[in-house]
Amino acid sequence: MTDQPITGHQGKSGTSARVVLLLCLLAVVFEGYDMVAYGTTLPAMLADPSWNLTPARAGVIGSYALVGMLAGSILVGAIADRLGRRVLMISATGWFSAWMGVCAIAPDATLFGIARFFVGIGVGALIPLAAAMAVEFAPKGKSHTYSAIVWAGFPAGGVLASLLGLVVVDTLGVRTMFWIGLLPLVIFVPVMLKLLPESPSFLLARGRVDDANHIADSAGIDRPEPPRVGEKVGPRALFTRELRRATLLFGLLSACGLLLTYALNTWLPKMMQSSGFGSDSALTFLLVLNAGAIIVPLFASRLSDRIGPQIVTAASLASAAVAILVLSTDVSSWLLFVLAFVAGAGTIGAQVLIYGFAASYFPASSRAAGTAWVASVGRIGGVAGPTLTGLVIANGTSIAPAFYLFAAIAVIGAIAAFSVPRLRTEVARAEDRAAVRAISN
Repeated sequence: MTDQPITGHQGKSGTSARVVLLLCLLAVVFEGYDMVAYGTTLPAMLADPSWNLTPARAGVIGSYALVGMLAGSILVGAIADRLGRRVLMISATGWFSAWMGVCAIAPDATLFGIARFFVGIGVGALIPLAAAMAVEFAPKGKSHTYSAIVWAGFPAGGVLASLLGLVVVDTLGVRTMFWIGLLPLVIFVPVMLKLLPESPSFLLARGRVDDANHIADSAGIDRPEPPRVGEKVGPRALFTRELRRATLLFGLLSACGLLLTYALNTWLPKMMQSSGFGSDSALTFLLVLNAGAIIVPLFASRLSDRIGPQIVTAASLASAAVAILVLSTDVSSWLLFVLAFVAGAGTIGAQVLIYGFAASYFPASSRAAGTAWVASVGRIGGVAGPTLTGLVIANGTSIAPAFYLFAAIAVIGAIAAFSVPRLRTEVARAEDRAAVRAISN
């Protein structure tokens, strides 16, 4: 093994940490667009007899993608530490982009739903990989900031979908929104093939120490540390005595966050339309919701790097619960938009913080498995969200019960965040580093 530059299937070894961050960010923007595009087209699809959709059936179709995401995140959790994060990130991006093209040509709602399921597989696979890569390539003290920047890409994709929906749906039709989702396969995947490096931690675990160190040095980040003697790695580590409680709480926390994320992104335009707003105004609520999820987490992540992510995540979810409750009341339109902004920051934005919290919590040797677990269990809530909301709306005379449900889920998530224990290995590793410094001095 030599220190020569790595090429070929390992990607460009000289890629800086910021370029890796940008690649992860753009990948998440595209997946955010793909997931929210359905919500932006849903009012038009419900109004079009050719789709033969009812609110209940539309909610089920909305959940198909989330079932796929569950399958994708479980799959990647099992194989990421064997095949590497680079090849899986690139494959996942190409996969969900290709299936968006299938959505565009689906002749009926049944085949459209099947295509959405396969879109979800790629999206679910990408989420934990991008989170792990962003944290691994983050400079010291900026892991939460890097994670938040990447996950701001999801609501940014939602904003992009909302803006395009305002222009495209009425003029070019619903299917154009899904054709747009095909573009990353043609434009972005070749860029990833050229520039995205492999994870140094993965290379180290495979015994390729020089390669791992070369990529880390080129990116300007710390060289990866090998697992401590006797430390379990990968999925086996998640249910050790030290990590078991946190693993379960992170799963609950992510389930709450993703239930809120996908329920709101799927149903908020229709809910506001049912409250008397026009179609353009209803879509604007979705735009404002995702704008809050972009802007606030960028500041909240900086606070997380200073005081820790636990209190910031819990406070975000608690504030969302209050905002969602007030959304169900009769208040002025401008205040409703403010509340939608806060709700987006505290639900979709909180999910940004949750991924950063988890990615920085689990040791590098089990980080991909840990973030995959968080994403996988979260999909259970994500799958339930659109379907449950659709049933509540279909069986009621008011949309208020749906808002009450969202607020209760946000409170449960806040409690789960508060309950995550401090990781004992954080203390142990700090003591190890202090001992090394003392010896060297």
